Amino acid sequence: MSSPPIHVTVLPASTQSGEATIRALLNAEQQPIVRGIYRDASKAPKEFTSNPRFDAAKGDIDLWSGLDFRGSDAVFYNPPPPFDGRDPAVFAAQTANNVLATLKRVPSVKRLVVSSAMGSQHERGTGMLRLNHVTDLVLKKAVSEVVIVKPAYYMQTWAAAAKAKGAEKLCFESLLEDPNYKIPMVSVEDIGKCCAEYLLDISEASKQSLRTVDLHGPRDYNAVDVHKAIEKATGKKWDLVNIPREGLAEYFGKEVPEVYVPDFVEMITAMLPGGVLAAEFEGGENIVRGTIELEDALQRMVSE
Repeated sequence: MSSPPIHVTVLPASTQSGEATIRALLNAEQQPIVRGIYRDASKAPKEFTSNPRFDAAKGDIDLWSGLDFRGSDAVFYNPPPPFDGRDPAVFAAQTANNVLATLKRVPSVKRLVVSSAMGSQHERGTGMLRLNHVTDLVLKKAVSEVVIVKPAYYMQTWAAAAKAKGAEKLCFESLLEDPNYKIPMVSVEDIGKCCAEYLLDISEASKQSLRTVDLHGPRDYNAVDVHKAIEKATGKKWDLVNIPREGLAEYFGKEVPEVYVPDFVEMITAMLPGGVLAAEFEGGENIVRGTIELEDALQRMVSE
């Protein structure tokens, strides 16, 4: 007699890693039943809603409204950042505790997979990533099995540059200061595949109360690599501009609300030589490597 399908809940389902995880789950040979939680369920992609094994549900982790984990064997959580002026750590504590309270009411959940970030073990010095530190602390004992996946720098962060096809002067701005400085990067597709595998691996043999995984791409990359990959993906020539660390505040002042500029500056500075994250780039024994190269990830983004 075959085992019943695994039920997985993903929230928020609209994030990049949330969508990638849902896609990987729906393509998995185990054929799990997947519930995605959205603030507006009508915005769930048709790619998902057309699948009979997927259900789009309305819920809001900020308000603890509509969080429905009933019947779930596993839950995926990717903490979103605030953009309304609230302190990232305070916001993270509130939302993570809402997830924790919901998990405590649903004993069927055997495993929680948290999509965190590199350096989330640091309480300070990582800027916006402190929201991941707080989330990990709140949820590390939420259920019997917790897996904290810590992805490296998202390759998809370069998407804005790769999609700027219509500009008169194509300019790729790198925040890494030194064009030859390499850091670990990973594609959102690899993040989704990795998280899906942990969500579905809930057999007795896999049980471990807490597991932390550093997720990197197949190799490290620098700004020169990104520059070449963007030019190949778009078929156009781009100027490479390296932003010095003293120029980060001005750069982010044009990109994010003013109150969050220091957090973003500190996050990038932490990755540069001498930063608290730079020492981790050599990796450790818990590293898992994805398979998608930067060039392929950027080509997919441009195609989409």
